[in-house]
Amino acid sequence: MRNYVFVILAIFCTMQVQAQGFVSGDTNSEMAEASSDYTLNKIGDNGFKFETLTTGINSKYADYGSGLFMGKFISFSARKIGAIAPKDPATNEPFTKLYCSDILENYDLTRPLLFSSILNKNENLATVSFSQDGNVMFFTKNKDGDTQHYQLYRAELNPERQGEWIKMTKLPFNSDGYSVENPHLSKDGKTLYFASNMPSSKGGYDIFKVEVHGPDSYGEVMPIEGLINTEKDEKFPHLSVDEKFMFFSSKGHENFGGYDVFKSRRTKKGYVTILNLGNTINTQKDEIAFVPATERIGYITSNKEGGYGNHDIYRITEYVLKQTVSGKAIDFETGIPLANAEVKLIDTDGTEVGNMITNEKGEFNFPLSSFEYYTIVSGKEGFYKGSTIFNTDNRTPEYEADVTLKAIPAPIVVEEEKSYIKIDNILFDYDSAKIKEISKITLNKVVATLNENPEISVALGAHTDFRGNDAYNMKLSDRRAASAVAYLISKGISKDRLTSKGYGESQPVIDCSPCSEKEHETNRRIEFIIMEN
Repeated sequence: MRNYVFVILAIFCTMQVQAQGFVSGDTNSEMAEASSDYTLNKIGDNGFKFETLTTGINSKYADYGSGLFMGKFISFSARKIGAIAPKDPATNEPFTKLYCSDILENYDLTRPLLFSSILNKNENLATVSFSQDGNVMFFTKNKDGDTQHYQLYRAELNPERQGEWIKMTKLPFNSDGYSVENPHLSKDGKTLYFASNMPSSKGGYDIFKVEVHGPDSYGEVMPIEGLINTEKDEKFPHLSVDEKFMFFSSKGHENFGGYDVFKSRRTKKGYVTILNLGNTINTQKDEIAFVPATERIGYITSNKEGGYGNHDIYRITEYVLKQTVSGKAIDFETGIPLANAEVKLIDTDGTEVGNMITNEKGEFNFPLSSFEYYTIVSGKEGFYKGSTIFNTDNRTPEYEADVTLKAIPAPIVVEEEKSYIKIDNILFDYDSAKIKEISKITLNKVVATLNENPEISVALGAHTDFRGNDAYNMKLSDRRAASAVAYLISKGISKDRLTSKGYGESQPVIDCSPCSEKEHETNRRIEFIIMEN
Protein backbone atom coordinates (compact mmCIF):
# COMPACT_ATOMS: atom_id res chain seq x y z
CA MET A 1 0.00 0.00 0.00
CA ARG A 2 1.24 3.50 -0.74
CA ASN A 3 2.69 5.57 2.06
CA TYR A 4 0.37 8.14 3.61
CA VAL A 5 2.50 11.04 2.50
CA PHE A 6 -0.07 12.21 -0.06
CA VAL A 7 -3.69 13.27 0.03
CA ILE A 8 -6.04 16.02 -0.53
CA LEU A 9 -7.30 19.46 -0.60
CA ALA A 10 -10.46 21.00 0.67
CA ILE A 11 -12.46 24.02 0.85
CA PHE A 12 -13.33 25.06 4.32
CA CYS A 13 -10.73 27.05 6.23
CA THR A 14 -11.52 28.53 9.62
CA MET A 15 -11.80 31.96 8.05
CA GLN A 16 -14.46 30.76 5.67
CA VAL A 17 -16.29 28.86 8.38
CA GLN A 18 -16.58 32.00 10.47
CA ALA A 19 -17.26 34.35 7.58
CA GLN A 20 -20.13 32.19 6.28
CA GLY A 21 -21.88 31.99 9.62
CA PHE A 22 -20.95 28.56 10.96
CA VAL A 23 -22.02 29.96 14.32
CA SER A 24 -25.71 30.71 14.08
CA GLY A 25 -27.26 34.12 14.82
CA ASP A 26 -28.52 35.54 18.08
CA THR A 27 -29.17 32.50 20.20
CA ASN A 28 -29.16 34.62 23.35
CA SER A 29 -32.55 36.18 22.75
CA GLU A 30 -35.59 34.65 24.45
CA MET A 31 -37.38 34.28 21.10
CA ALA A 32 -34.50 32.32 19.58
CA GLU A 33 -34.28 30.07 22.63
CA ALA A 34 -38.02 29.36 22.57
CA SER A 35 -37.92 28.56 18.87
CA SER A 36 -34.89 26.31 19.34
CA ASP A 37 -36.53 24.40 22.20
CA TYR A 38 -39.60 23.83 20.04
CA THR A 39 -37.48 22.46 17.19
CA LEU A 40 -35.50 20.23 19.54
CA ASN A 41 -38.70 18.69 20.86
CA LYS A 42 -40.31 18.40 17.44
CA ILE A 43 -37.43 16.67 15.70
CA GLY A 44 -36.01 14.77 18.68
CA ASP A 45 -33.86 11.82 17.66
CA ASN A 46 -35.98 11.38 14.50
CA GLY A 47 -35.63 7.64 14.98
CA PHE A 48 -31.82 7.70 14.59
CA LYS A 49 -29.54 6.32 17.32
CA PHE A 50 -25.91 7.43 17.10
CA GLU A 51 -23.05 7.01 19.54
CA THR A 52 -20.57 9.89 19.15
CA LEU A 53 -16.98 9.62 20.39
CA THR A 54 -14.00 11.90 19.94
CA THR A 55 -11.04 10.85 17.83
CA GLY A 56 -7.37 10.95 18.69
CA ILE A 57 -6.45 13.64 16.17
CA ASN A 58 -8.17 16.78 17.46
CA SER A 59 -6.08 19.82 18.36
CA LYS A 60 -6.68 23.26 19.87
CA TYR A 61 -6.98 24.54 16.30
CA ALA A 62 -9.71 23.89 13.74
CA ASP A 63 -9.81 20.26 12.50
CA TYR A 64 -12.09 19.03 9.71
CA GLY A 65 -12.78 15.57 8.30
CA SER A 66 -12.73 15.16 4.54
CA GLY A 67 -12.79 11.55 3.32
CA LEU A 68 -11.02 8.23 2.88
CA PHE A 69 -8.05 7.39 0.69
CA MET A 70 -6.34 4.01 0.31
CA GLY A 71 -7.59 2.90 3.72
CA LYS A 72 -6.53 6.15 5.39
CA PHE A 73 -8.55 9.03 6.81
CA ILE A 74 -7.91 12.42 5.24
CA SER A 75 -8.47 15.63 7.18
CA PHE A 76 -7.54 19.28 6.86
CA SER A 77 -6.49 21.28 9.86
CA ALA A 78 -5.11 24.63 11.01
CA ARG A 79 -2.88 22.88 13.55
CA LYS A 80 0.52 24.49 13.97
CA ILE A 81 3.55 22.76 12.48
CA GLY A 82 6.99 23.99 13.55
CA ALA A 83 7.93 26.99 15.64
CA ILE A 84 6.74 29.48 13.04
CA ALA A 85 3.58 28.83 11.03
CA PRO A 86 2.26 31.44 8.59
CA LYS A 87 -1.25 32.51 9.52
CA ASP A 88 -4.37 33.20 7.52
CA PRO A 89 -5.10 36.89 8.23
CA ALA A 90 -8.83 36.21 8.13
CA THR A 91 -8.77 33.63 10.96
CA ASN A 92 -5.52 34.41 12.79
CA GLU A 93 -4.83 30.66 12.71
CA PRO A 94 -2.35 28.81 10.52
CA PHE A 95 -3.42 27.95 6.99
CA THR A 96 -5.33 24.68 6.80
CA LYS A 97 -3.28 21.77 5.45
CA LEU A 98 -4.09 18.23 4.41
CA TYR A 99 -3.29 15.38 6.79
CA CYS A 100 -3.46 11.60 6.72
CA SER A 101 -4.25 9.22 9.62
CA ASP A 102 -4.35 5.47 10.02
CA ILE A 103 -7.74 4.00 10.93
CA LEU A 104 -7.55 1.65 13.91
CA GLU A 105 -9.69 -1.46 14.46
CA ASN A 106 -12.17 0.52 16.57
CA TYR A 107 -12.18 3.26 13.88
CA ASP A 108 -10.30 5.71 16.07
CA LEU A 109 -7.61 7.67 14.22
CA THR A 110 -3.86 7.88 14.73
CA ARG A 111 -1.77 11.06 14.90
CA PRO A 112 -2.14 12.89 11.56
CA LEU A 113 0.85 13.25 9.25
CA LEU A 114 1.16 15.73 6.40
CA PHE A 115 -0.44 14.36 3.29
CA SER A 116 1.62 16.00 0.56
CA SER A 117 4.37 18.56 0.75
CA ILE A 118 3.61 19.58 -2.84
CA LEU A 119 0.03 20.52 -1.99
CA ASN A 120 0.52 21.93 1.47
CA LYS A 121 1.79 25.47 0.97
CA ASN A 122 0.89 28.86 2.43
CA GLU A 123 -2.75 28.63 1.41
CA ASN A 124 -5.89 26.99 2.70
CA LEU A 125 -6.59 23.44 1.56
CA ALA A 126 -9.95 21.84 2.29
CA THR A 127 -12.12 18.87 1.32
CA VAL A 128 -10.88 16.32 -1.19
CA SER A 129 -12.20 13.31 -3.07
CA PHE A 130 -10.44 10.45 -4.88
CA SER A 131 -11.16 8.02 -7.68
CA GLN A 132 -11.65 4.41 -6.59
CA ASP A 133 -8.16 3.41 -7.74
CA GLY A 134 -6.62 6.38 -5.90
CA ASN A 135 -4.95 7.78 -9.02
CA VAL A 136 -7.09 10.92 -9.42
CA MET A 137 -7.85 13.53 -6.79
CA PHE A 138 -10.21 16.49 -6.73
CA PHE A 139 -9.31 19.02 -4.06
CA THR A 140 -10.23 22.46 -2.78
CA LYS A 141 -7.95 25.37 -2.15
CA ASN A 142 -8.41 29.08 -1.85
CA LYS A 143 -7.99 31.38 -4.80
CA ASP A 144 -4.55 32.98 -5.03
CA GLY A 145 -4.55 36.09 -2.90
CA ASP A 146 -8.05 35.50 -1.45
CA THR A 147 -8.34 33.06 1.47
CA GLN A 148 -12.14 33.39 1.56
CA HIS A 149 -12.68 32.34 -2.04
CA TYR A 150 -12.38 28.64 -3.02
CA GLN A 151 -11.83 26.73 -6.22
CA LEU A 152 -11.64 23.09 -7.28
CA TYR A 153 -8.61 21.40 -8.80
CA ARG A 154 -7.84 18.03 -10.31
CA ALA A 155 -4.54 16.17 -9.86
CA GLU A 156 -3.09 12.79 -10.80
CA LEU A 157 -0.79 10.51 -8.84
CA ASN A 158 2.62 10.19 -10.46
CA PRO A 159 2.99 6.51 -11.45
CA GLU A 160 6.78 6.85 -11.41
CA ARG A 161 7.19 8.58 -8.07
CA GLN A 162 5.32 7.42 -5.00
CA GLY A 163 3.26 10.07 -3.22
CA GLU A 164 3.73 12.80 -5.81
CA TRP A 165 0.70 14.55 -7.31
CA ILE A 166 1.11 15.97 -10.79
CA LYS A 167 -0.95 17.56 -13.59
CA MET A 168 -2.78 19.89 -11.20
CA THR A 169 -5.42 21.78 -13.18
CA LYS A 170 -8.32 24.07 -12.31
CA LEU A 171 -11.75 22.81 -13.15
CA PRO A 172 -13.38 24.79 -15.99
CA PHE A 173 -16.41 25.86 -13.96
CA ASN A 174 -14.38 27.77 -11.36
CA SER A 175 -14.96 31.52 -11.25
CA ASP A 176 -13.47 34.62 -9.70
CA GLY A 177 -17.03 35.63 -8.79
CA TYR A 178 -18.04 32.70 -6.55
CA SER A 179 -16.67 29.74 -4.61
CA VAL A 180 -16.68 26.09 -5.70
CA GLU A 181 -15.85 23.55 -2.99
CA ASN A 182 -16.56 20.21 -1.22
CA PRO A 183 -15.91 17.79 -4.12
CA HIS A 184 -17.26 14.25 -3.91
CA LEU A 185 -16.69 11.79 -6.76
CA SER A 186 -19.05 8.87 -7.38
CA LYS A 187 -17.53 5.38 -7.28
CA ASP A 188 -17.70 4.97 -11.05
CA GLY A 189 -15.88 8.29 -11.48
CA LYS A 190 -18.58 9.63 -13.79
CA THR A 191 -20.25 12.20 -11.53
CA LEU A 192 -18.67 14.91 -9.40
CA TYR A 193 -20.78 16.55 -6.69
CA PHE A 194 -19.79 19.85 -5.09
CA ALA A 195 -21.10 22.92 -3.27
CA SER A 196 -21.13 26.43 -4.73
CA ASN A 197 -22.73 29.83 -4.31
CA MET A 198 -22.76 30.38 -8.08
CA PRO A 199 -25.49 32.71 -9.39
CA SER A 200 -27.79 29.81 -10.35
CA SER A 201 -28.07 28.64 -6.73
CA LYS A 202 -31.39 29.09 -4.93
CA GLY A 203 -29.64 31.16 -2.29
CA GLY A 204 -26.28 30.92 -0.55
CA TYR A 205 -24.59 27.60 -1.25
CA ASP A 206 -26.32 24.78 -3.16
CA ILE A 207 -25.19 21.30 -4.09
CA PHE A 208 -24.45 20.77 -7.78
CA LYS A 209 -23.27 17.91 -9.95
CA VAL A 210 -21.39 17.59 -13.21
CA GLU A 211 -20.61 14.63 -15.46
CA VAL A 212 -16.93 13.76 -15.77
CA HIS A 213 -16.15 12.78 -19.36
CA GLY A 214 -12.37 12.80 -19.14
CA PRO A 215 -9.36 14.54 -17.54
CA ASP A 216 -10.25 17.86 -19.17
CA SER A 217 -13.83 17.24 -20.26
CA TYR A 218 -16.96 17.91 -18.21
CA GLY A 219 -20.67 18.11 -18.85
CA GLU A 220 -23.05 20.88 -17.92
CA VAL A 221 -23.15 21.91 -14.26
CA MET A 222 -26.59 21.09 -12.86
CA PRO A 223 -28.19 21.50 -9.42
CA ILE A 224 -28.73 18.13 -7.75
CA GLU A 225 -32.21 16.74 -8.46
CA GLY A 226 -34.90 16.88 -5.81
CA LEU A 227 -35.45 18.97 -2.71
CA ILE A 228 -32.01 19.13 -1.12
CA ASN A 229 -31.25 22.73 -2.12
CA THR A 230 -32.98 25.58 -0.30
CA GLU A 231 -32.66 29.36 -0.10
CA LYS A 232 -30.03 28.89 2.61
CA ASP A 233 -26.73 27.00 2.59
CA GLU A 234 -26.26 23.32 1.68
CA LYS A 235 -22.72 21.94 1.68
CA PHE A 236 -20.55 18.83 2.08
CA PRO A 237 -22.27 16.31 -0.21
CA HIS A 238 -21.17 12.72 0.40
CA LEU A 239 -22.76 9.51 -0.90
CA SER A 240 -23.34 6.57 1.41
CA VAL A 241 -21.22 3.42 1.00
CA ASP A 242 -23.89 1.83 -1.21
CA GLU A 243 -24.54 5.22 -2.92
CA LYS A 244 -28.28 4.96 -2.24
CA PHE A 245 -28.24 7.98 0.08
CA MET A 246 -26.81 11.47 -0.03
CA PHE A 247 -25.49 12.94 3.23
CA PHE A 248 -25.13 16.72 3.38
CA SER A 249 -25.11 19.64 5.81
CA SER A 250 -27.74 22.35 5.65
CA LYS A 251 -28.97 25.50 7.31
CA GLY A 252 -32.12 25.59 5.23
CA HIS A 253 -34.06 22.50 6.28
CA GLU A 254 -35.70 22.11 9.68
CA ASN A 255 -32.82 21.87 12.10
CA PHE A 256 -31.53 22.53 15.61
CA GLY A 257 -29.40 25.53 14.67
CA GLY A 258 -26.53 26.35 12.33
CA TYR A 259 -25.62 23.42 10.10
CA ASP A 260 -27.20 20.01 10.73
CA VAL A 261 -26.42 16.77 8.92
CA PHE A 262 -29.19 15.31 6.76
CA LYS A 263 -29.64 12.25 4.58
CA SER A 264 -31.84 11.71 1.53
CA ARG A 265 -32.66 8.54 -0.43
CA ARG A 266 -32.02 8.64 -4.16
CA THR A 267 -35.19 7.95 -6.18
CA LYS A 268 -36.23 8.29 -9.81
CA LYS A 269 -37.52 11.76 -8.93
CA GLY A 270 -34.26 12.77 -7.29
CA TYR A 271 -33.63 13.33 -3.61
CA VAL A 272 -37.14 14.19 -2.44
CA THR A 273 -37.31 12.97 1.17
CA ILE A 274 -35.03 14.97 3.46
CA LEU A 275 -34.28 13.56 6.94
CA ASN A 276 -32.56 15.31 9.83
CA LEU A 277 -30.28 12.76 11.54
CA GLY A 278 -31.66 13.78 14.92
CA ASN A 279 -30.36 14.98 18.25
CA THR A 280 -28.05 12.04 18.93
CA ILE A 281 -25.71 13.56 16.35
CA ASN A 282 -26.89 17.13 15.58
CA THR A 283 -26.72 20.00 18.09
CA GLN A 284 -27.46 23.72 18.19
CA LYS A 285 -23.92 24.26 16.89
CA ASP A 286 -22.64 23.17 13.48
CA GLU A 287 -22.35 19.55 12.31
CA ILE A 288 -20.68 19.22 8.92
CA ALA A 289 -18.70 16.84 6.71
CA PHE A 290 -20.43 13.51 7.35
CA VAL A 291 -17.97 10.86 6.07
CA PRO A 292 -19.24 7.23 6.10
CA ALA A 293 -16.56 4.57 6.55
CA THR A 294 -18.97 1.61 6.58
CA GLU A 295 -22.75 1.35 6.43
CA ARG A 296 -22.97 2.10 10.17
CA ILE A 297 -19.69 3.78 11.14
CA GLY A 298 -18.37 7.15 10.03
CA TYR A 299 -16.97 10.54 11.00
CA ILE A 300 -18.42 14.00 11.50
CA THR A 301 -17.02 17.46 12.22
CA SER A 302 -18.60 19.73 14.83
CA ASN A 303 -17.88 22.87 16.85
CA LYS A 304 -20.20 21.76 19.66
CA GLU A 305 -19.44 22.42 23.30
CA GLY A 306 -16.79 20.28 24.96
CA GLY A 307 -14.40 20.03 22.01
CA TYR A 308 -10.67 20.65 21.91
CA GLY A 309 -10.62 23.46 19.42
CA ASN A 310 -12.64 25.50 16.94
CA HIS A 311 -13.95 22.40 15.13
CA ASP A 312 -13.26 18.76 16.06
CA ILE A 313 -13.59 15.41 14.32
CA TYR A 314 -15.77 12.72 15.93
CA ARG A 315 -16.34 9.09 15.07
CA ILE A 316 -19.93 7.91 15.08
CA THR A 317 -21.71 4.56 15.21
CA GLU A 318 -25.34 4.16 14.17
CA TYR A 319 -27.46 1.54 15.93
CA VAL A 320 -30.04 0.31 13.44
CA LEU A 321 -33.42 -1.19 14.24
CA LYS A 322 -33.87 -4.67 12.81
CA GLN A 323 -36.81 -4.52 10.41
CA THR A 324 -38.79 -7.23 8.63
CA VAL A 325 -41.89 -7.62 6.49
CA SER A 326 -44.12 -10.66 6.67
CA GLY A 327 -47.30 -11.56 4.86
CA LYS A 328 -49.13 -14.07 2.72
CA ALA A 329 -49.87 -14.64 -0.93
CA ILE A 330 -53.68 -14.80 -1.09
CA ASP A 331 -56.24 -15.82 -3.68
CA PHE A 332 -58.34 -12.81 -4.72
CA GLU A 333 -61.74 -14.52 -4.76
CA THR A 334 -61.55 -16.69 -1.65
CA GLY A 335 -58.87 -15.11 0.53
CA ILE A 336 -57.24 -18.54 0.79
CA PRO A 337 -53.42 -18.47 1.28
CA LEU A 338 -51.44 -19.77 -1.69
CA ALA A 339 -48.62 -22.20 -1.06
CA ASN A 340 -45.62 -22.42 -3.41
CA ALA A 341 -46.10 -18.91 -4.79
CA GLU A 342 -42.95 -17.02 -5.78
CA VAL A 343 -42.52 -13.72 -3.94
CA LYS A 344 -39.97 -11.03 -4.85
CA LEU A 345 -38.95 -7.95 -2.86
CA ILE A 346 -38.02 -4.94 -5.04
CA ASP A 347 -36.36 -1.81 -3.60
CA THR A 348 -36.60 1.87 -4.56
CA ASP A 349 -34.17 1.46 -7.46
CA GLY A 350 -36.12 -1.45 -8.92
CA THR A 351 -33.48 -3.94 -7.75
CA GLU A 352 -34.60 -7.37 -6.59
CA VAL A 353 -33.30 -7.69 -3.02
CA GLY A 354 -35.23 -10.78 -1.92
CA ASN A 355 -36.83 -13.86 -3.47
CA MET A 356 -38.57 -16.81 -1.83
CA ILE A 357 -41.36 -19.41 -2.21
CA THR A 358 -44.31 -19.27 0.17
CA ASN A 359 -44.67 -22.15 2.63
CA GLU A 360 -47.71 -24.40 2.97
CA LYS A 361 -49.53 -21.57 4.77
CA GLY A 362 -48.79 -19.11 1.97
CA GLU A 363 -46.38 -17.15 4.19
CA PHE A 364 -43.26 -15.15 3.32
CA ASN A 365 -40.81 -13.03 5.30
CA PHE A 366 -38.00 -10.64 4.29
CA PRO A 367 -35.47 -8.45 6.16
CA LEU A 368 -35.76 -4.74 5.33
CA SER A 369 -33.71 -1.55 5.26
CA SER A 370 -35.00 1.77 6.51
CA PHE A 371 -36.11 4.60 4.21
CA GLU A 372 -36.94 2.42 1.24
CA TYR A 373 -39.96 2.28 -1.06
CA TYR A 374 -40.57 -1.44 -1.49
CA THR A 375 -42.68 -3.38 -3.96
CA ILE A 376 -43.63 -6.98 -3.25
CA VAL A 377 -44.45 -8.95 -6.41
CA SER A 378 -45.90 -12.44 -6.29
CA GLY A 379 -46.68 -14.97 -9.01
CA LYS A 380 -47.92 -18.53 -9.27
CA GLU A 381 -48.81 -20.79 -12.18
CA GLY A 382 -52.46 -20.30 -13.02
CA PHE A 383 -52.62 -16.79 -11.54
CA TYR A 384 -52.03 -13.26 -12.69
CA LYS A 385 -49.19 -11.56 -10.85
CA GLY A 386 -50.07 -9.44 -7.84
CA SER A 387 -48.15 -6.68 -6.09
CA THR A 388 -48.26 -4.38 -3.11
CA ILE A 389 -46.23 -1.26 -2.24
CA PHE A 390 -45.12 0.11 1.11
CA ASN A 391 -42.34 2.28 2.51
CA THR A 392 -40.20 1.95 5.63
CA ASP A 393 -39.11 4.41 8.30
CA ASN A 394 -36.50 3.76 10.99
CA ARG A 395 -38.91 3.24 13.88
CA THR A 396 -41.12 0.30 12.90
CA PRO A 397 -39.61 -3.17 13.52
CA GLU A 398 -42.25 -5.27 11.75
CA TYR A 399 -44.38 -4.62 8.69
CA GLU A 400 -47.26 -6.69 7.34
CA ALA A 401 -48.04 -6.78 3.62
CA ASP A 402 -50.19 -9.43 1.94
CA VAL A 403 -50.19 -9.88 -1.84
CA THR A 404 -53.40 -10.80 -3.67
CA LEU A 405 -53.33 -12.92 -6.83
CA LYS A 406 -56.28 -13.31 -9.19
CA ALA A 407 -56.77 -16.72 -10.78
CA ILE A 408 -56.45 -17.05 -14.55
CA PRO A 409 -59.48 -18.70 -16.22
CA ALA A 410 -58.93 -22.43 -16.75
CA PRO A 411 -57.83 -23.26 -20.32
CA ILE A 412 -59.99 -25.18 -22.80
CA VAL A 413 -58.21 -28.15 -24.36
CA VAL A 414 -59.48 -29.42 -27.74
CA GLU A 415 -58.60 -33.00 -28.66
CA GLU A 416 -59.86 -35.27 -31.41
CA GLU A 417 -61.96 -37.44 -29.14
CA LYS A 418 -63.14 -34.72 -26.69
CA SER A 419 -62.77 -31.12 -25.54
CA TYR A 420 -62.48 -30.29 -21.86
CA ILE A 421 -61.62 -27.60 -19.31
CA LYS A 422 -58.20 -28.37 -17.88
CA ILE A 423 -57.95 -27.96 -14.11
CA ASP A 424 -56.10 -29.30 -11.09
CA ASN A 425 -57.77 -32.08 -9.17
CA ILE A 426 -60.75 -31.10 -7.05
CA LEU A 427 -60.00 -32.19 -3.48
CA PHE A 428 -62.58 -33.48 -0.98
CA ASP A 429 -62.42 -34.40 2.66
CA TYR A 430 -61.88 -38.11 3.22
CA ASP A 431 -64.96 -40.20 2.51
CA SER A 432 -66.91 -36.98 1.97
CA ALA A 433 -68.50 -34.92 -0.79
CA LYS A 434 -67.51 -31.67 0.93
CA ILE A 435 -65.18 -29.65 -1.30
CA LYS A 436 -61.94 -28.62 0.38
CA GLU A 437 -61.41 -24.89 0.65
CA ILE A 438 -58.28 -24.91 -1.52
CA SER A 439 -60.25 -26.50 -4.40
CA LYS A 440 -62.69 -23.61 -4.47
CA ILE A 441 -59.86 -21.66 -6.12
CA THR A 442 -59.79 -24.28 -8.91
CA LEU A 443 -63.56 -24.17 -9.32
CA ASN A 444 -63.42 -20.38 -9.53
CA LYS A 445 -61.14 -20.78 -12.53
CA VAL A 446 -63.87 -22.90 -14.16
CA VAL A 447 -66.41 -20.19 -13.33
CA ALA A 448 -64.21 -17.60 -15.06
CA THR A 449 -63.88 -19.83 -18.14
CA LEU A 450 -67.63 -20.41 -18.34
CA ASN A 451 -68.30 -16.68 -17.97
CA GLU A 452 -65.87 -15.94 -20.80
CA ASN A 453 -67.48 -18.63 -22.98
CA PRO A 454 -71.26 -18.35 -22.40
CA GLU A 455 -72.03 -20.57 -25.38
CA ILE A 456 -70.59 -23.76 -23.90
CA SER A 457 -72.05 -26.30 -21.48
CA VAL A 458 -70.14 -28.89 -19.50
CA ALA A 459 -70.68 -32.37 -18.15
CA LEU A 460 -69.01 -32.98 -14.82
CA GLY A 461 -67.77 -36.53 -14.35
CA ALA A 462 -66.52 -37.59 -10.92
CA HIS A 463 -64.20 -40.55 -10.44
CA THR A 464 -62.83 -42.36 -7.40
CA ASP A 465 -59.79 -44.56 -6.90
CA PHE A 466 -59.95 -48.35 -6.49
CA ARG A 467 -60.13 -48.34 -2.72
CA GLY A 468 -63.49 -49.11 -1.16
CA ASN A 469 -66.69 -50.90 -2.25
CA ASP A 470 -67.67 -50.47 -5.91
CA ALA A 471 -71.27 -49.52 -5.19
CA TYR A 472 -70.25 -47.13 -2.43
CA ASN A 473 -67.68 -45.45 -4.66
CA MET A 474 -70.33 -44.97 -7.35
CA LYS A 475 -72.63 -43.18 -4.91
CA LEU A 476 -69.73 -41.14 -3.47
CA SER A 477 -68.69 -39.98 -6.93
CA ASP A 478 -72.29 -38.98 -7.71
CA ARG A 479 -72.40 -36.84 -4.56
CA ARG A 480 -69.02 -35.25 -5.32
CA ALA A 481 -70.05 -34.33 -8.86
CA ALA A 482 -73.27 -32.83 -7.52
CA SER A 483 -71.30 -30.79 -4.95
CA ALA A 484 -69.14 -29.30 -7.73
CA VAL A 485 -72.24 -28.42 -9.75
CA ALA A 486 -73.86 -26.79 -6.71
CA TYR A 487 -70.75 -24.67 -6.19
CA LEU A 488 -70.72 -23.46 -9.81
CA ILE A 489 -74.42 -22.57 -9.58
CA SER A 490 -73.73 -20.61 -6.36
CA LYS A 491 -71.26 -18.54 -8.37
CA GLY A 492 -73.87 -17.58 -10.98
CA ILE A 493 -73.50 -20.32 -13.59
CA SER A 494 -76.88 -21.42 -14.98
CA LYS A 495 -77.84 -24.97 -14.02
CA ASP A 496 -79.02 -25.44 -17.62
CA ARG A 497 -75.35 -25.43 -18.69
CA LEU A 498 -74.33 -28.15 -16.24
CA THR A 499 -74.84 -31.89 -15.90
CA SER A 500 -73.14 -34.28 -13.52
CA LYS A 501 -72.54 -38.00 -13.16
CA GLY A 502 -70.49 -40.21 -10.92
CA TYR A 503 -68.45 -43.04 -12.45
CA GLY A 504 -66.96 -44.47 -9.28
CA GLU A 505 -63.85 -46.49 -10.08
CA SER A 506 -65.08 -47.68 -13.48
CA GLN A 507 -62.98 -45.33 -15.66
CA PRO A 508 -59.48 -45.07 -14.17
CA VAL A 509 -56.78 -43.04 -15.86
CA ILE A 510 -54.24 -45.56 -14.61
CA ASP A 511 -55.26 -49.22 -14.34
CA CYS A 512 -53.05 -50.39 -11.51
CA SER A 513 -52.99 -53.11 -8.84
CA PRO A 514 -51.62 -52.40 -6.40
CA CYS A 515 -51.61 -48.61 -6.88
CA SER A 516 -49.25 -46.06 -5.43
CA GLU A 517 -50.65 -43.05 -3.58
CA LYS A 518 -49.81 -40.87 -6.58
CA GLU A 519 -51.68 -43.24 -8.91
CA HIS A 520 -54.69 -43.21 -6.57
CA GLU A 521 -54.62 -39.42 -6.63
CA THR A 522 -54.53 -39.34 -10.44
CA ASN A 523 -57.56 -41.63 -10.66
CA ARG A 524 -59.46 -39.61 -8.04
CA ARG A 525 -60.67 -36.66 -10.13
CA ILE A 526 -63.47 -34.56 -11.58
CA GLU A 527 -63.48 -33.92 -15.32
CA PHE A 528 -65.22 -31.01 -17.08
CA ILE A 529 -66.13 -32.27 -20.54
CA ILE A 530 -67.49 -29.70 -23.01
CA MET A 531 -70.77 -30.96 -24.48
CA GLU A 532 -71.75 -30.78 -28.15
CA ASN A 533 -74.83 -28.64 -28.86
